[in-house]
Amino acid sequence: MIFSVIIPVCNGEAFIEECVRSAAEQASDFVGLESCREDGNKTCHQDVFEVIICENGSSDNTPKLCDDLAERYDCVTTIHRGRIGLFRARQEGIKEAKGDWIVSLDGDDELAPGALKTLYDTIEQYRNSDNELDLILYDAAVLGQPDKKLRNYGFTPKMILGDGVKGPFLEQLCVDDSINAMWIKCVKRSMAAFDDIDLFLNYGEDLYQTAKYLDEAKGILYLDKILYYYRKDSTSLSSTYSEIYLEDEKNTYKQLDKYARKWFGDKFTQTIDERKALTCTIAVSKLIYSDLSLSDKKYKLEKLLKDEFYREYSECPLPDWAPEEARFVKELQSAKNCKNALISHSIKHGMKKRIKRWLGNGR
Repeated sequence: MIFSVIIPVCNGEAFIEECVRSAAEQASDFVGLESCREDGNKTCHQDVFEVIICENGSSDNTPKLCDDLAERYDCVTTIHRGRIGLFRARQEGIKEAKGDWIVSLDGDDELAPGALKTLYDTIEQYRNSDNELDLILYDAAVLGQPDKKLRNYGFTPKMILGDGVKGPFLEQLCVDDSINAMWIKCVKRSMAAFDDIDLFLNYGEDLYQTAKYLDEAKGILYLDKILYYYRKDSTSLSSTYSEIYLEDEKNTYKQLDKYARKWFGDKFTQTIDERKALTCTIAVSKLIYSDLSLSDKKYKLEKLLKDEFYREYSECPLPDWAPEEARFVKELQSAKNCKNALISHSIKHGMKKRIKRWLGNGR
């Protein structure tokens, strides 16, 4: 088996069928294929890749849909693991994987047509290279805009960078979030698994894993091609609030801090502190724009403002690439009485939402 496509999903009934179909139906790209695997055995088109869905604690119709998809496609397997968090769900899929390479796919996104064949051709092209290849990065696009890259990287394409020269990737991880996502990576299974698999992590798990992969990779290659379609979250920062968000991000930043110091000493400490400030602002944004009651917002905001991590980093400046919405909330955070300023804005935002909903209902 060459590839294992890992799909962690929880309450993903809206898009899981489209997601799985985008991977499973790429089997037709490999008809007639016969090549040697890394262990020397032959590979035919039927066993080039598998798709593993790790359903974790859904309360909607996702579990049944996943089982139905496993029945529909020979290459698809579904495992059910309960509410274990996104990080562990992805890792549980990796534990079950048989492929030499791990491809990550989120349950509401899609693989671009021909993505697996492109990765296969790339691996074959560099199979006998002097430099070992164990991590491939590639481009993504927003679903519905297949020719427009989500990011523009400055990496040199189609060149394997190993120890001593993989600095551009390490620096990028420290500077911003542009290469955090697991879904722009194809990773050798031999280095994809974590020892701390019991860690519950829903937020920041991409960065947590990416830091380890970049550190351990003997050879990294950037493939200047769009192989992934990302479904843009229409809610932006205004998603549901969870106190777990900041706790998860604390664990993630411990990981990044550890590797950043190993790679560069204190060179990027200030830059990473600015990213932590943005995380604090996002936590506030999630809370004030949530659908929680006003009393809950007040209680949770007071608790958030007293958090040790928040108190240490919230006053740092935001990174230059922070979105405008975050910059606006940052101004409210900096007000003399920030709690009142944030709650007042939350009330106004809630009123606007209710009026918009009222007008939308034709009343």
